Amino acid sequence: MRNIWKEVSSDINHNGNIIDITAFLTDEDKEQGKVIAKVDVSSFEVEYLDKRAKTDRYAQDIINEIFM
Repeated sequence: MRNIWKEVSSDINHNGNIIDITAFLTDEDKEQGKVIAKVDVSSFEVEYLDKRAKTDRYAQDIINEIFM
């Protein structure tokens, strides 16, 4: 696996049951992040909005932290 994104973060979205995984290609402050995956905390199902997140090491590390 390799890293596609420069930064990946997780944030609970407005409904409280979904954690958005947001990624940034650069470390520029003006860059708008893109939600690449959503984790449903009630079922622990992951919906990949960007298929590259399935094989990106950084994204997988952030997603796996949610399951711990």
